[in-house]
Amino acid sequence: MNRSQVSHDVLSWKPVRRMLLWSGFPVVFQAMALVVVVALAVNGFGIGQGMKGEDLMTLRKTNLTTLVVWGLWWPAMIGVALLLGRAWCTVCPMELVNRAGGAIARRIGWPRARLGRFIGAGWLIVVIYMALQLLVAGYSIHRVPHYTALFIFVLVGGALATGLVFREPRSFCQAFCPAGALLSVYGRYTPLQLEARDPSVCDSCTTKDCVRPENRDRFDKRSCPSMLVPFRREPSDGCVLCLQCAKVCPHGNMGLGLAAADAPIRRSTMLRPVEAAFVMIALGFVAHEVIGEVKWLDAFFHAAPLWLNAQVPSVSFGWWEAFWFLGLFPLIVWSAISGIGYLAGHRGGLKSLLLAAATGAAPVVAVAHLAKAAAKVSAWGGFLPLAVHDPNGLETFRAITQKTLALPSGWLGLSLVGWPMLFGTLLIAWRALAWARHVPGNSLPAARTALAVSFLLFASVLTIWAWGA
Repeated sequence: MNRSQVSHDVLSWKPVRRMLLWSGFPVVFQAMALVVVVALAVNGFGIGQGMKGEDLMTLRKTNLTTLVVWGLWWPAMIGVALLLGRAWCTVCPMELVNRAGGAIARRIGWPRARLGRFIGAGWLIVVIYMALQLLVAGYSIHRVPHYTALFIFVLVGGALATGLVFREPRSFCQAFCPAGALLSVYGRYTPLQLEARDPSVCDSCTTKDCVRPENRDRFDKRSCPSMLVPFRREPSDGCVLCLQCAKVCPHGNMGLGLAAADAPIRRSTMLRPVEAAFVMIALGFVAHEVIGEVKWLDAFFHAAPLWLNAQVPSVSFGWWEAFWFLGLFPLIVWSAISGIGYLAGHRGGLKSLLLAAATGAAPVVAVAHLAKAAAKVSAWGGFLPLAVHDPNGLETFRAITQKTLALPSGWLGLSLVGWPMLFGTLLIAWRALAWARHVPGNSLPAARTALAVSFLLFASVLTIWAWGA
């Protein structure tokens, strides 16, 4: 066998291999996660409606549902995506529910539709992500436990419904998951990947069990349920690390570890259009999030939506805020990037320019998003023991508002979060210079321009974090 494309392969470690290749993996873990998710929804249901905005700022941290979903799980998912790729997908309960819906439809002979080109490409994921951010800004669903509970129920119901309605495997993951684009883009930047150890073994394999159609509907040891080709991995291919290919491979040739730089899964490629659209929107949202940690900077950033709200007061500030950071601000930034990129030498069309620019900016946007995630976990984490003791959070809320209970302190100050995140931004920008070289030659100026602009934007804000200004 040639040198393995996977080093530090966790599947070569006997205790880990036993667990990951166990017939109950990942189903048992997904079922456990589903129980937790439903319990969180039940816990938050009916709480927080009609409360004032300032009260909700405290309740969102004292209620276990909003604390876990928005303060711990969502930030942790960003960190997991950057460090471990799509590891969250491995235990995601929505995939289990979606697959159950598909199994029910097959059992009863339910006629199912195809996703279609637009939906199948993932464009609805971007739309749903934007809609979620609009609901956060306009209705504060991240602060109201009842709305968060409804959001969870919609996710579970949507996962089941899409399995019943669409015939494509993992239709919810492919076309409807609100985190799908985020996981696809951010998961590119970790060397921890599932990859064939020795390509020559796969080339000489005569059975190709990992792609045989007759193996697809087994409970365990089945061919890739996502209908991928495991021995020809591609970046952002939608693999959810279920490890069925590793289980069914007769040669034990699939590894999970640090993939070599020249492995197919590590190949530097341009983002897909749907991924580029996500990055363009995320730049505005992440800027809003990281700037919001500094009061004087936040006041400057929100001058535009405040002015718009003053002109049209009948529309609440939350909607103007969303219009600003999801629409107008990204439009200004990407227009500037496009203009500079063109002046720097890009001579392709607008589509190729934006694809290259988003590819260049994506790593920096991802690390800036991680910075906000780390700041949120640090600020909210101290409330976790209180929320575990009082899950609905109402008694803790009253004690805090009546000043009989002190607010828990954050785990780390913003400055302590800022320094490593600033270093991480510098590191990822340096690495992104090498990745940018793999875009087509005429698109390189646009990729470098977007990398430079996004780096200047977020490094400046993180420097302010680090110095405590």
